[in-house]
Amino acid sequence: MKKALILCLVFIFIFTLTGCKSPSEKAAEKLTEKILEDMTGGKVDVDGDKVTIETKDGSEISISGNEWPKDKLAKYIPKLDGNVTYVANSDAMCMIIVEGIKNAEFEKYLERVKDAGYTQNETNYSDSSSKTFIATNTDDEITIQITYLIENEEVSITVGKNQK
Repeated sequence: MKKALILCLVFIFIFTLTGCKSPSEKAAEKLTEKILEDMTGGKVDVDGDKVTIETKDGSEISISGNEWPKDKLAKYIPKLDGNVTYVANSDAMCMIIVEGIKNAEFEKYLERVKDAGYTQNETNYSDSSSKTFIATNTDDEITIQITYLIENEEVSITVGKNQK
């Protein structure tokens, strides 16, 4: 719970302080880095709209938007073409939000995810407002959850490494 609160505060600082475009942008980035380092206890690098946090144990998380990530845990997720609005990516967890996805595109994407090996322990849920798919890959190392918000045409993709 404490980590979730810290991440929420991190996001607020990121988007509040780095959203300003002024001649003093570098100073704002340094201030943001210092505040986030004090909050998280890790090393923080703010570069425009991308924030990288390296924790004391050496793990790293990148938070950004607008671009599909290609490294860390994201490399195990089939790419979904659309308007990427949020990315949080590390070696243990990845979350991507993509907007502008029609229902037919979502259904095709689910087939691509299954073709990529996410077929174990499959669970599906749908109602009038959303559709959710959860499965583990064939190696039983990674679990994926994909939620499609029908009215918003928004897909949330979350993957995490399973603990053994």
